[in-house]
Amino acid sequence: MDKIFDRFRPKAAADKKKNEGGGGGGINFFSFPGQNNNNKFQGQGKSLGGSKPGKVIEVELGEPGSLGIKVEKRPMGSAIVADVVPGSQAERAGLERGDILCFQGSNGQEEITYDLFLSLAKADQRPLCFEIRRITTKSGKGATTLAPEDGKNRSAESYARQQAVIAAAEKREREAKARNKKSNKDTKNNLPTLLSAQERRQIEEERLARMNAAIENQSEASREAVEAAKRSEATTAAQLGYNPYETNRVTAGQARNATVAATRGSMQTTTNSNGNDTTTKTATALSSTSAMPPLPAVRPPTDPGSDDNSIQSSKPKVPVSHDFEVAYETMVTSNQHVEVVNSFSVLRKLILNATTKGQSDDETQAAKFRKVRLSNAKIKAAIVDVEGAFDLMISVGFQLAEEEGESFLVYPKGFSGGSWVADALSIMEKYEKS
Repeated sequence: MDKIFDRFRPKAAADKKKNEGGGGGGINFFSFPGQNNNNKFQGQGKSLGGSKPGKVIEVELGEPGSLGIKVEKRPMGSAIVADVVPGSQAERAGLERGDILCFQGSNGQEEITYDLFLSLAKADQRPLCFEIRRITTKSGKGATTLAPEDGKNRSAESYARQQAVIAAAEKREREAKARNKKSNKDTKNNLPTLLSAQERRQIEEERLARMNAAIENQSEASREAVEAAKRSEATTAAQLGYNPYETNRVTAGQARNATVAATRGSMQTTTNSNGNDTTTKTATALSSTSAMPPLPAVRPPTDPGSDDNSIQSSKPKVPVSHDFEVAYETMVTSNQHVEVVNSFSVLRKLILNATTKGQSDDETQAAKFRKVRLSNAKIKAAIVDVEGAFDLMISVGFQLAEEEGESFLVYPKGFSGGSWVADALSIMEKYEKS
C-alpha cells in the first residue's frame, strides 16, 4: 500500500524511496483496486484528445489530520473539489470549488480518482503532494474561477464541464480573431498600387518608343504589308458602314437589339403632320426579301444605347469601371437575392454619402461620411458577409485601412468619384427594385 502513496510524497522523498526499492519488478505502482486507469475527465462527454484545458497548480498539504477538502462523490470518476472547509489547510493552500485533482508531475493530465483520494485522505501520510487543474474563463479584463455561490444545487462536475466549454469557446474566438487579423493584413498588402499621372505618362511613352523602334526595324516588305492590311481594313469598314475590327462593349440588351435590327429592322417613332406619334419600321424591313441587300451577321444598331423594352434613364451613359462590373456580377450570382438587395441598399447609401457629404468643407463632419467601420454588425452583414461587396466598395474608390487593430474602408478626401459612379448607383438601385 505504501507504494501507492509514493507518488504523493515530495519529489525528493519519492525519488529516494524509489531508488531504495529498486525498479519495482514491473509492478504498476499507480494502480489501485477499483481505480479507472483511463485517466481522462469522466464528465458526460468524451475526451477529444490533446492537452486538457486549465491552469495547473502544485499543492502540498503537510499538516496532520483533516485535509479540509470535500470531494464530490463520483465512484470510478475523477476527484473534483465540491467544497473547501473554511480555515482548513486546503483553504490556506488556495484550493477552490471545481478544482480537478491530478497526480504531481503529470502537468494536470492524469487525474486522481475519487476512490483513491478517499484512501489518501484517510491515511496518515503527510505531506501529500499533488496538482490541481483549474479551468478559468475570461471575464472583463481579468480571469475568474468558478463561483462557489453560483447554483448550490449544481455539482462541481457540472461547474468544471461548463468552464471547460467556455474556455474552449474563448480559445476558438481568439484563434478566429488572429486569423481574421492576418487575413485583413494580407488583403491590405495585396491591394493594387494606384499609379500617378506622371507614372502613367512614362509607361505610355515607353510603349510608344518600343512600337516606333519596332516599326523602324521592319523591312520594306513588312511595312508595305502593314500598309496594305490597313487599307484593306478601311475599305471593309467603308463597305459595311461600321468598323468590324473595333471592339465595342455592349450590354446583353444592346446586343439583343443589334441582332433584331440586323434581321428584322429597327422600330422608329416619327411625328406626322397632325402632331401624332407613329411607329414605323425602317426601309430595310419594309422592302421585300429578294430586294433586301445582304447584311452582316452581327451589325450594331444605329443607337447602341436604345432599348425599347427598358427605361432609357436606367442605362449608363458612361461605361462603368471593369472592376465594378466584375464585383457586381459576383454579388448577384454568388449570393441570395434578398442578401444582395439588402447589401445594395447599404452600399448605395455609403457611396452616396462619401461622394457628397464626405466632400463638404466642414472636415470634422465630412470625415465621418468617408469612413466605414467593418466590425459594425450592420456593415459586416452588408459588406463582409456578402461575396463581392468588399470588391465593389474598392472599385468605386474606397481603400482598406487599419487603426488600433480595427479595419476600416476609407474614401479619399477631395475625390467625388468617377463620372460613371452615378450610373453604377442607378444599376444597383434598379436591381433593388427587381
